[in-house]
Amino acid sequence: MAVIETIEGVVGAVWYHYDVADDVLYLRLEDRRSTPAVGEETDDGFILLREEATDQPVGLTVVNWWKRFGEGELPDSIREIQRRIEPLGKRIAA
Repeated sequence: MAVIETIEGVVGAVWYHYDVADDVLYLRLEDRRSTPAVGEETDDGFILLREEATDQPVGLTVVNWWKRFGEGELPDSIREIQRRIEPLGKRIAA
């Protein structure tokens, strides 16, 4: 039996890393993955990452992502997982 601990990839301009075991989704603009950033909690409980130098959004961390936005078991399809990640990625890529 195979057990997946993390899933990582790119959706559009957004890199993602999903920690399956701890249910934490990390999103970052692909071209800003190494940019120093500062996090702040948003009203909806996300952690918004802003570039230190410009204060522009570069990432988003969502604790309990699947628990908050999923239904049932985590899908066994990467495409389905990416489809569900895409709306959050659009929040920082806009």
